[in-house]
Amino acid sequence: MKKNNFLVTIILAVIFGLASGIVGEIVARGYLFDNDTLLKKIDFSQDYNNQGVVIRDAKKIVIEQNVKVNETIDSANASMVGIFKKQSTAKSSSGVNFNINNYYQLRQSEGNGLIITSDGWIVADVLPEIKKNPMNYVIITKDKKIYPIDKIIEDTLTSYSFIHVLAKDLPVKKFASDNEIKNGNLVIAITPSGENILTSIINQRVDDISKSVISSDRTVGEIMLNNDSVGENKFYSRAVVFNLSGDVLAMVNANGYVEPISQLTGAINSLLKYKEIKRASLGVHYIDLTNLVLVDANSNNYLNDGAVISKDLDGVAIIKNSSAYLAGLKEGDIIISVDNLELDENNHLSKIIQQHVAGDKINLEYWRQGEKKQVEVVLGQL
Repeated sequence: MKKNNFLVTIILAVIFGLASGIVGEIVARGYLFDNDTLLKKIDFSQDYNNQGVVIRDAKKIVIEQNVKVNETIDSANASMVGIFKKQSTAKSSSGVNFNINNYYQLRQSEGNGLIITSDGWIVADVLPEIKKNPMNYVIITKDKKIYPIDKIIEDTLTSYSFIHVLAKDLPVKKFASDNEIKNGNLVIAITPSGENILTSIINQRVDDISKSVISSDRTVGEIMLNNDSVGENKFYSRAVVFNLSGDVLAMVNANGYVEPISQLTGAINSLLKYKEIKRASLGVHYIDLTNLVLVDANSNNYLNDGAVISKDLDGVAIIKNSSAYLAGLKEGDIIISVDNLELDENNHLSKIIQQHVAGDKINLEYWRQGEKKQVEVVLGQL
């Protein structure tokens, strides 16, 4: 009898369990009606390059973007500094302890910079007066520490300069790669006045590849941001641009041009290695095949990508005594890869060269009259 009662109890428990599950599903579907997709987590991180825009919860839609943006701003700001004209202590009026002239006003800087090494190197597009008299200026970090400038080194290839202060343990942010720069990505621009602007990348371009021959020894990349007004209001002038992961994406010069941080990689590496800037030089002029389409697509010589060594407006294809000249490269050679990295719409020859330092050895793969060849080249100095 007890055994039968036990079995009845088990059966009833199973029946009621199934019934409650069915009722729960009916109620849930009725409550949500056609919005049953909200039962699932909706993740837009793929659309925003894994930058954390997520919607979840059946009854509440929570967008984590705001939290992520605020976290990024706090983190990014820690690696930013202000540049100020050095002040001396002013005498206060009799009986007055406060004098505004004894303070640096953080929103009245002469510009801002980005910390790139923990031991005091900072990159910035600085005013000519600062370059001329660096000892008359100081750097102030976000934790309000003041450091006198002891050195400025200019990068002749860009408008940026490298400032040094005697410091240690400064916060440094990771640099984003060019592959992480995608149209539509949300980014944060931090301006010299301390504004934090949430915007997006709307376009990228390579200078003049459709108009003329490019030099391997010049920077070519540029990013366009939403609300950009280059040459007019200079909306983002001297700002630093971060992605939502807090990585440094780009620098904005005084004219409002947004340049990928990769264009400074070679100068930074040289600075750390030699304590001076030794920009790399290959010494060729070329036409980028990325923006060209062959008329006869069935041709056996059809190439989609690569850099065709060609004469510039001055009639020079390869600079005499340059690295390319000494390596035996010739006009008409088509360079297709550098260190096994194939040249394409994302990997332009000039961008790759300018990420190197003078003295670096690179391996070039190229076509010459239908024959594939390889050569090792020691990069020269600009």
